[in-house]
Amino acid sequence: MPCQSTIPFPPIKVERENLEYANLLLNAFASSADSEIQAITQYIYHSKTISNDTISKALMCIALVEMRHLDALSELIPLLGGKPFYQNSSKNFWMTGNIAYVDKNNIYDKQSDNTKNDKLNFRHKLENNIVGEKNAINNYTLLLKTIKDKYIEKIILKIISDEQVHIKIFEDLIEEYL
Repeated sequence: MPCQSTIPFPPIKVERENLEYANLLLNAFASSADSEIQAITQYIYHSKTISNDTISKALMCIALVEMRHLDALSELIPLLGGKPFYQNSSKNFWMTGNIAYVDKNNIYDKQSDNTKNDKLNFRHKLENNIVGEKNAINNYTLLLKTIKDKYIEKIILKIISDEQVHIKIFEDLIEEYL
């Protein structure tokens, strides 16, 4: 896919079961903020509410990469002895409240014909996506400091490299179209 790093995805395996690691991965898996499930739903929503075809397709491509990350985490968590519930390590279930809708106050309004407002709205969505990707990278970097499993470390490094590509794509889209 053109919206991921060139680093191949490492095999999904772990050195040994570790419930603490499984619990930590739940935050990246399904926390209500800056998790893989949150990014997927946000990018799909954004792709459907941005009328620029190039931006919309880029968002769907990135959502598919995020789905691969979610899938990898959903395989790692059971290998570590946990269950991939849609909840974080504090047992708070994932909710859609932290999706950067940006246009949520206009959810029941008809589509705006004002191109200037649309471009501003698109920009805000992409800028929120950049913030989310940076937060995800920071969270994965913290996981690298805590999780001492050579296989999981390789997977996290791959995910971080993909998130860095996503930031670059969002920045390029803002520069080119907005």
